[in-house]
Amino acid sequence: MAGKRKANESGSSNELRADVLRVLGVLKVATADQIQRLASPHLTYRHTAKKTPAKQKEARTASHRAAVNDLRRHGLALDGGRTRGGEEVRLLTKDGLAAAAIDLDREMEEMGGMPKSGGRSGAAHPMTVNEAVLALIRPKPDLDLVVGEPAEAVAAARAARRRRTRRPPRRMRPNSVSRPRTAPSS
Repeated sequence: MAGKRKANESGSSNELRADVLRVLGVLKVATADQIQRLASPHLTYRHTAKKTPAKQKEARTASHRAAVNDLRRHGLALDGGRTRGGEEVRLLTKDGLAAAAIDLDREMEEMGGMPKSGGRSGAAHPMTVNEAVLALIRPKPDLDLVVGEPAEAVAAARAARRRRTRRPPRRMRPNSVSRPRTAPSS
């Protein structure tokens, strides 16, 4: 085992572990897929050459799963059960929440408490909340990070970026207050 990493056996980088801490510090409970889609949306458009969607998902979430595993070995994260779909649910320990508070530049009191029984019942509610957060935030892929990927992956990332930069309808824009109509003066 010469050359085996001792501190982070899964080989995750500081940046990936910080991404996981930040995401779990905010969402409290998440799957590796949700962490990846929020922290590294460009990875969603990689690995399109894999034969099945399951293989694609496994490839694009591998680095974030490794980061969570390293955090678990350091006592900062826990496995919180499984979703109804069979994905592992991850959450932070009290020490992990404190580390996330530092990364997010928040006071510990602002971080909220520990989730209770995250994945025991399939985590249906937290997973739905996380999907709603992802839908509302709609993280944009960084096109510089998909350079060198297959043409269809780059095209999909460009299309997603265009789709996510359209302006909302006028009634939904900030400062577009609808004014009451006044009756014409006679």
